[in-house]
Amino acid sequence: MKRVLLLPLALCGMLPFFSCSSSPKSAARSRHVTEKSSPIVRLADKPSEGVYYSLFVRSFADSNGDGIGDFAGIIKKLDYLNDGDDATTDDLGITGIWLLPIYPSQSYHGYDVDDYYNVNPDYGTMEDFEKLLAECKKRGISVILDMTCNHSSVYNQWFIDSRKPADSHRTWYRWISPDDSRYNMRQQIWGHNVWNYSDGYYYSAIFSPTMPDYNLDDGALRSEFKKVMKFWLDKGVDGFRYDAASHVYNSAKTLPGTNSVAKGVAWWKEIVGYDKSVKPDAYIVGEVWEATSTRAEYMAGLGSTFHFDMGTKIIDEVRSESAANNNFANALQREYERYAESNPNYIDAPFLTNHDQNRIAGYLRGNTARLKLAAAMYIFAEGVPFIYYGEEIGMMGAKPDEQIRTPMLWNKAGKDKLQTTWETSRYNKNTLSVAEQKKDPDSLLEFYKRIIRVKTAHPALFAGRFSAVNTGNEFVSSWAMKSETETAFVLHNLSPEKVAVPLPREYLMPVVFSTYPGTVCDDKGNITIPPLCTVVLAKNR
Repeated sequence: MKRVLLLPLALCGMLPFFSCSSSPKSAARSRHVTEKSSPIVRLADKPSEGVYYSLFVRSFADSNGDGIGDFAGIIKKLDYLNDGDDATTDDLGITGIWLLPIYPSQSYHGYDVDDYYNVNPDYGTMEDFEKLLAECKKRGISVILDMTCNHSSVYNQWFIDSRKPADSHRTWYRWISPDDSRYNMRQQIWGHNVWNYSDGYYYSAIFSPTMPDYNLDDGALRSEFKKVMKFWLDKGVDGFRYDAASHVYNSAKTLPGTNSVAKGVAWWKEIVGYDKSVKPDAYIVGEVWEATSTRAEYMAGLGSTFHFDMGTKIIDEVRSESAANNNFANALQREYERYAESNPNYIDAPFLTNHDQNRIAGYLRGNTARLKLAAAMYIFAEGVPFIYYGEEIGMMGAKPDEQIRTPMLWNKAGKDKLQTTWETSRYNKNTLSVAEQKKDPDSLLEFYKRIIRVKTAHPALFAGRFSAVNTGNEFVSSWAMKSETETAFVLHNLSPEKVAVPLPREYLMPVVFSTYPGTVCDDKGNITIPPLCTVVLAKNR
């Protein structure tokens, strides 16, 4: 979908006002990047492009007053995410939503699924979900679902039936007899037993005894999962986020000598291939919480994986206030090169923190300037970035998991009827709500609106490939992004002081974004960048 957006003066430094050039004909001796309104054409319009929002339904918006978020509540708050009106700038501007598990489950988080063909009654009915999909389509928002193929709930009828040795579902799970010497019944993972005794046999469950592992070698189970995927794709979802993707053949539960990674990659090639046979433009992304080398291998099967160590690198870089020898950008380039070796068409999925990790705002002590810098560093990298709900307003949260998944802060207590209340946050007493930040043009929320619009407007940023470019300044992290039609140059000043940087001749281009006023270009091709500021230059190729 093409979107033409007219941006107000408050969104300063977003558009090309002049070129940073060494030619005196094209630039005065010293020019400030000034504020100006001008249209932006949003070009990111595929499920595999743009910016996604990771949304925990239980915590987002409550339509019926029971304290638990629901589909109807999301619908009422959709205009916050994307109002579908190209002329406004009040909405966040995201292009996609990843819904954390929406299926019936005995747990609050939903990762132990009771029934893959239904929705959690706490969240509403299937009709409510279908209405949510329709409302998202109206606004140009893609929707992907969290999908768990590694394990189910012990209350899933498939597992209940599998408890009977003669039942056809028996081989859908990893049941073994106590005298099977091929397996180590005392095998542990993450501090707990892998094998769990029940009814005279053992079943594997690497995450929890209440989450029994599937046996994906079973052909009937594979066929059933394809039916599950088709069911939801036919409903209108745009793809899936596959949970625990690197654990479907975890070595802790497979026979010694099994090449767990190779088998896992083969499974994902099969299932992703099927997904795309049903919906060719489906966006599939997998959770591969592993080292870069392993993530790269899984790119061959999944096509897109979450970039788990990027957030940590960004936190370290922002805290240090130094780019050293452009270390962050150089490390990213090496990782992207590994991905390309595995799959030349890979799509990276960068993020800061997610629903399993302490929130980014805590790591950076709620410092708005540093949170803006961290946000720009991952949003303006390669691929499809994922914003964890509440990140855009600096929500705090730390383990246990419930405290990372607390209610979205819409307004001060009692001032928003859609506020969820299922869990009380220990960490957000001083966090400013959406309503409060909307009033401040310099707030973190308003900054996220700006960078999302820039990301989705420039093909170099949403579809380009990354290459590290060292400016020689120890405080500046910098890289180029190039698509078929556009080149962009991204610079981040990590220092609390302004810096002057000589631009490589190749990147003497118009400034299309600056976090703050005060970015200055001179007639010698130097750019002066304010403290803790991100600058983006871009031009058509």
